[in-house]
Amino acid sequence: MPVRLAVFEDTFDDDRRLALPPAPRAVYIRHGSLTAGTPGGTATLAEDSCTLFEGELELSGRGEAWTWEISSYDWGPLVSDAERPRVVAAQALMIDPRYPILMRADRVDFPPGIVTPKHGHGGPGIRRLLHGRLVAEIADKVHRVEPGEAWFETGRDPVVGRNVAPASAFVRTILLPTDYLGRSSFLPWTAEEATKPRGVQYRIFFDTIVTIPT
Repeated sequence: MPVRLAVFEDTFDDDRRLALPPAPRAVYIRHGSLTAGTPGGTATLAEDSCTLFEGELELSGRGEAWTWEISSYDWGPLVSDAERPRVVAAQALMIDPRYPILMRADRVDFPPGIVTPKHGHGGPGIRRLLHGRLVAEIADKVHRVEPGEAWFETGRDPVVGRNVAPASAFVRTILLPTDYLGRSSFLPWTAEEATKPRGVQYRIFFDTIVTIPT
């Protein structure tokens, strides 16, 4: 059985409460401030923060949340009818949910003029652009990414990211083998690419081994 990695968007006002079942999920607060209710209590989630939750979760407050979620998948529809109004992107992955996996969420900022070395990663992930504009060269495709757009990278395909705005930034969640805990997922494509500066700035929100409910 594979797994599904999906990213959702939810906007909250004082009247909305969103109840979510247990699953590893990264909750990034794009705007505002939200309250996270869990069996262990409540916590305030501030703007531009990203927090890992694994159990039951209820979100409320005023603001906007981008949520990356891992779940087991049985080759049926990628999203349910209830999820369709919320989903931004979803991807099936050939990862065995019976085993722990490393879930990492971070923010990547691009200063002006930055072009990354050609590279891959230790595992797949979904990125979503916060601001600016990037040109993503992935394998044999080129895609201009605008704010709010999400894109998937397998980790196995060569990637070059070009910042074509004064400044750009994205948030991502990436799934990795557990031996990547505490070390970079970045894999230069060649020895020559390994000598080039990356130029980007990373902020890791969390780097945690999780299990996927089956």
